[in-house]
Amino acid sequence: MRVTYIFHSCYVVECEGFSMIFDFYKDTKQADGSKWVHDYLLNKQEDLYVFCSHSHPDHYTKEVFSWKERKKNIHYIFSGEIAESTGEKVADVIYLDKSCTFEDENLMVKAFGSTDIGGSFLIKVDDKYIFHAGDLNNWHWSEEVPSADALIYENNYLCELELMTENLQRIFLAMFPVDPRLGKNYMKGAEQFVTRIQTDYFLPMHFSEEYESANAFADVAKTYNCNYLTLSHQGQSFKL
Repeated sequence: MRVTYIFHSCYVVECEGFSMIFDFYKDTKQADGSKWVHDYLLNKQEDLYVFCSHSHPDHYTKEVFSWKERKKNIHYIFSGEIAESTGEKVADVIYLDKSCTFEDENLMVKAFGSTDIGGSFLIKVDDKYIFHAGDLNNWHWSEEVPSADALIYENNYLCELELMTENLQRIFLAMFPVDPRLGKNYMKGAEQFVTRIQTDYFLPMHFSEEYESANAFADVAKTYNCNYLTLSHQGQSFKL
């Protein structure tokens, strides 16, 4: 399995016989100057699964529908919120509301909730679980809102985690927000996640260009026997 950071909350996971891309809205370049998604990923012969967690423009673009003109074996798996927000239900898309599932010969997907809009995705490939959080996080905003509101936001997040942990003890790879805009406790949601769910590998999302801030989570992850994958640039890949 190879996982590649594209930008913001977008990752590509390449598995045996197929690939998955999550929350694409902006491409990045390879070392030779070619575009990672448009020039490499879309030219692969294997099946491609396009996941989108919600309709915010930094997670979703209609451009992904043009990809089927180049690639016939492409599958779209979206949060049901996208159809509600856009007012469009595209025939080629599998829409998953919270707790709904999809399964085929390559993977099994279960949709979980979010603490923003849309949802998150838990994918089972062979015997491994991969999680893309979308905008699920402890968005406490404790330095900007009254403490009572911050506690409500945190409780909403912990309730979502509780639902996940009912039948899930271990995740192979988690892609999860580590957003410095939250202030000094910006890593709190990520720590609460790896505390409750044993996570083998962790990759950050939603950190803009603040790599140093995102990578500060490495020390926290280590205390929970979680391997943090340190990022330094777009287009960076890891073999797991």
